[in-house]
Amino acid sequence: MKRKRDIIIKGFSKLLKEEKLKLVAEYFENPGEVVSLLKSFWHTDESQQKLFDEFSENTITNFYIPYGISPNVIINGRTYIVPMVIEESSVVAAASAAAKF
Repeated sequence: MKRKRDIIIKGFSKLLKEEKLKLVAEYFENPGEVVSLLKSFWHTDESQQKLFDEFSENTITNFYIPYGISPNVIINGRTYIVPMVIEESSVVAAASAAAKF
């Protein structure tokens, strides 16, 4: 018999958020802890969380990552500071360095 996690998941996008979360948690040895951890990133204001859930497909939680700035980006002769939400600091550093040229 195939383990549940060896089966192709069909209709995932049609599941409720809680159902998606529980299904994902089944891939871990400690599903209860995984559900609790993922829920800990939910916004406490339900209306705000609803907005986050609508940003993307199949949302089960939120992920907070650094919000960096690349200054001195010149576009059509105008200087901008460009926001970058990314976990890779070298990308921000490279963009900032390249903007100096």
